[in-house]
Amino acid sequence: MLQPIVRFFEKKLFNRILSILLSYLVAVVPLFSVMFFFFHQSRVLFSDLPSIRGDLGNVGLLFMNWLNEQFHLNPETSSKWISENFGSVIDIPIGLLQESFQSGTEILANIVLIVFITYFLLLYRSAFKNFFLSQVPLKYRGTTEHLFDQIQKLAKRYMMGQGLVVLILGVLIGSGLWAIGVPYPFFWGFLEGFFEIIPYVGTTIGGILPFTYMLMVSDTVWQPWAVGILYVVVQQIEGNFISPNIMGSSVKVNPLFIITGLFLGGVIWGISGMVLALPILAILKEVFRSFDALTPISYLMEDGLSRKANIFLEEFDTEQNRFLGLFFDKKKDTS
Repeated sequence: MLQPIVRFFEKKLFNRILSILLSYLVAVVPLFSVMFFFFHQSRVLFSDLPSIRGDLGNVGLLFMNWLNEQFHLNPETSSKWISENFGSVIDIPIGLLQESFQSGTEILANIVLIVFITYFLLLYRSAFKNFFLSQVPLKYRGTTEHLFDQIQKLAKRYMMGQGLVVLILGVLIGSGLWAIGVPYPFFWGFLEGFFEIIPYVGTTIGGILPFTYMLMVSDTVWQPWAVGILYVVVQQIEGNFISPNIMGSSVKVNPLFIITGLFLGGVIWGISGMVLALPILAILKEVFRSFDALTPISYLMEDGLSRKANIFLEEFDTEQNRFLGLFFDKKKDTS
């Protein structure tokens, strides 16, 4: 994402190191400022999580008392069930929030590491590219260079597009929450935008958190439900209009691969792995498409696979596309 800015300054200054430093000043410093503000807001907002937990427990008891009256349940049994189960259920989202927002030092340390790595990648990008090209046979060098360019374009489109989606969602949801009267409206709005980076799971979490928060702090019934309706409407707009027009089809991946990638990424790298799952899958899809034997896999990874079910027998029923053929070839008779 920084490379176009670096190239712009290089044309003006003819100095790569100074161009990289100016690019960081233009792009990274504002990002750090936003993140420091975000973490500060999160610490203030979630400093009263223990009291919220108590309020949630009281709501659970009130709900069970209502069930006791309506269905003539045993009060002792229901109270015991609440004390044994409801608390642990509440601890799941609260624990997630505490782990996510109160580990700002670790997250910022990782970002600083990424900044340094990116600096050296930008500084030595030509050397790294030429090294890899030198390791590829001449007849495949053109294909490899084209693959590098495609991956670079894909990464640029994903990062810039995702950043724009986060900005739009933050403004839309923040403005809606402000109109409803929710405390810290733009914090919740941009939180939803950041969670949207994690497919499927993130948008749900981003909507449940402010809804639950308003259930605890609001004196009216309509505000929490207005929050829920707002998130559903904005998610429909995002899924059908915003992301398709900004992100395009290049990063669309089969939901089965996304879910599998989210699971594996979460197991291996935690939240970071879930965030990186989609761009890694999109890059792998592009890599597979560059090799004849692996091209069918790239189509298998595409979204809308049910509409393309016949393409494998119609276009890829050839020897060069059968990467599994290695396992079916008969051994030559050496006798």
